[in-house]
Amino acid sequence: MGLLLRDRHFTVHMGNDTSSSRPQRNGLPAPLLLNLYSNNLPATYGRKFIYADDICVAIQGQYFSELECSLSSDMARMSHFCRQWRLKPSASKTVSSVFHLHNISATRELSVYLDGLHLRHECHPTYLGVTLDHTLSYTEHLTKTAGKLKNRNNLLMKPASSTWGASAKTLRSSALVLCYSAAEYCAPVWSRSGHRSRVDVQLNSTMRNCTGNFCVS
Repeated sequence: MGLLLRDRHFTVHMGNDTSSSRPQRNGLPAPLLLNLYSNNLPATYGRKFIYADDICVAIQGQYFSELECSLSSDMARMSHFCRQWRLKPSASKTVSSVFHLHNISATRELSVYLDGLHLRHECHPTYLGVTLDHTLSYTEHLTKTAGKLKNRNNLLMKPASSTWGASAKTLRSSALVLCYSAAEYCAPVWSRSGHRSRVDVQLNSTMRNCTGNFCVS
């Protein structure tokens, strides 16, 4: 285990280029250590999705009452496990959400409890950086992403339109780091959404900034 905590190094890859190896002077391999620590999570009615210390319990049901009963039971099991291994779950950071296509019940909230505390219901929860909505249309996520890209395009426009200018290579690298890294995050999840054009519009602006083909209105 000591080898995981000492003499760790990292490199950065971009295209066909690789940086020199640098020492990792801070931080811990948290996902690996936590996976070892939480390897024996209790069995639950719902399916567990785990990344580092983010744990999501998802269950499918026909009725809201069924979901509430099963999820509250799962929360009790998870809470018991945490107490057993001297962990403390945060009820304030834990939320409940529901996903369905029944528009009449769009405002219906779940009543799920953790250690006797009612969990806050979140209509647009964010999990691993992706904002969800009850129909899983990813409207909120794509709107946020488009806004982020618009701000970054404004930054990219400065060196692209200045008299002293920036080289094509510099603009391309800047676009990849600033814009495309944000635009392509979790793209396989939302790429079939009917609202993906909001991101496409901003990426078109990114390409115009890089090539010098600006739109004149």
